[in-house]
Amino acid sequence: MKKVLIFLLISFAGFSQQNFFNVPSSDITKAKHVFFQQQLNFINAGFQSSTTFCYGLGKNYEMGLNVIGVTVDYAASLADNAGTFIVLNGQKKWDVSPVFSTALGGQIGLSSLADGGAYAYSNGVYKLEHTKLVGGIYYSSDAYFGSESRGFNASGTLDKFGFQAGIERNLWKEKLLFQADFISGRHSLGEVVLGGAYFISKNVVLSAGYQIPTMGSKSQDAVVFEITYIPL
Repeated sequence: MKKVLIFLLISFAGFSQQNFFNVPSSDITKAKHVFFQQQLNFINAGFQSSTTFCYGLGKNYEMGLNVIGVTVDYAASLADNAGTFIVLNGQKKWDVSPVFSTALGGQIGLSSLADGGAYAYSNGVYKLEHTKLVGGIYYSSDAYFGSESRGFNASGTLDKFGFQAGIERNLWKEKLLFQADFISGRHSLGEVVLGGAYFISKNVVLSAGYQIPTMGSKSQDAVVFEITYIPL
């Protein structure tokens, strides 16, 4: 029961480093600078909060901390905190060419509601003139996403791996962006999020999107809002 509760918490909140909405964008925080992002996911019964900090270590490394699962559940009470999941995150990126890079990253954490869990990923990143494309594979333990298939519909360890992808497209003067991402699987994070982002200043970005469950997943429809501080 504890594992079920914690992966349901994560289904409504961004779970990684810098991301589109849920999928890591594989951007790296500049050396000796701090990245901050606050995400709120609203469903009929309430909302959940996810807070992310990343610190740039230099040489395309970053490390940070996520606080996930701060919950207001209207169905239970006016402000029912269903638990907090604290995770450490880390990422390394390699620039292969001016338009292509690869990244490895992940996180590990603990909660009062579950045993320790882990999430890891490998992404490829293409940067075109006005478009950024990200795609890769991920691994997650059951404590993070639950026991359902990640996308391969296999048995054993292979079924803990799935696919993830994201796209970002400049729409207007590098200030207004279209964003979308996708995570495979029948677990509660199997979903597509469609939305956009607007730079209200060079450092501060407001984002909004709509979360749509994929076929057979345990995700829920939700409205997603983010405010992000990006160091220059």
